[in-house]
Amino acid sequence: MFQFFPPTVWTPGGGEVQLAKTREALQKLGVDAELFDIWRPRRDYDILHVFGSTYQLSDFVVAAKRLGLRVVVSPIIYSDKPAWKWLAGRAVDRLCPLPTIYSYRHRIYKHADFLINGSDAEAHQLHRNFGVPYSKMRTIPVGVEARFADSNPFLFRTRHDLGDFVLMVGRISRRKGQERLIRALHGTRIPLVFLGQMDPDDPDYFRDFCDTCTKTEDVHYLGQFPHDSEYLASAYAACKVHALPSVGEFPGIVSMEAGLAGANVVVGMAAPVRQTFSSYAYYCDPRYIPSIRQAVINAYEAPRSGSLRAHLLRDYTWEYVANKLLEAYETVLRGDGAAVAMSGQNQRAAGPEK
Repeated sequence: MFQFFPPTVWTPGGGEVQLAKTREALQKLGVDAELFDIWRPRRDYDILHVFGSTYQLSDFVVAAKRLGLRVVVSPIIYSDKPAWKWLAGRAVDRLCPLPTIYSYRHRIYKHADFLINGSDAEAHQLHRNFGVPYSKMRTIPVGVEARFADSNPFLFRTRHDLGDFVLMVGRISRRKGQERLIRALHGTRIPLVFLGQMDPDDPDYFRDFCDTCTKTEDVHYLGQFPHDSEYLASAYAACKVHALPSVGEFPGIVSMEAGLAGANVVVGMAAPVRQTFSSYAYYCDPRYIPSIRQAVINAYEAPRSGSLRAHLLRDYTWEYVANKLLEAYETVLRGDGAAVAMSGQNQRAAGPEK
């Protein structure tokens, strides 16, 4: 049984894609994976798998454990906050007479039977910040649909005469960094294309972004398209570079999709991103405009390469993820404590930064 934080259904993002595609891949392996229905709650599942660990899910996880369910959690919690802030949160929690967000999250990790981390860095943070033992965690990366490797640029190019362009797919949000990317490429005359939906938490940013696109030459906002649309896949295949100067992508499924489609990708420097993209991406400091500019120009001037596509097809398809996840489920069902926290992927030579 799969569960996630319900309000995000209105503005689906990477977490919702992760849940949906994990479920599809598991079903192909013969696993009966259902979505939790609050109007028809059942208890006859082998495992409850919760995606996310926002504090609102705490009571749900605890109640499930009290009812005797085995609970697996994908925390999706990696943070770029400095360690001292987490340590301060722990100290405040011990002194505060009322529950804190820290204590609610801690309850989730304490009561879960097993945690599935998207990266080794996330596992390290959970161990350091919440005291989760490594024996209770296993690193299984976020996946990507292999179909993007067969993306064709024809549909996009028949609608838009843009030549080589830089694409950014994602929710229109301050954290994603659309405005930073526009500023970084100012004066380069490189066509810049955006696809994505408004962030409902920041409509002012969306209005300012649309106004900037209207007034800025070579910048095009083409609206929102469903994740499964042929148009989106075609846009990935048509662009020269996909850039995601976001401060909150760990690693960013859209960057993986674009890489499978053959684009050069520009990403941030966070540890989970490095673990996924290794030496096959162009890295930038997403908070520093000159860094974004240089990384995008380097990627734009470089020839396309199939190296990232081969890397992702080998270790990051949803089929690969589902097989690893099924092994983890079997560990939970056996109850033998045979978990291994580190995936080994982080031990590979990452190669020099581009």
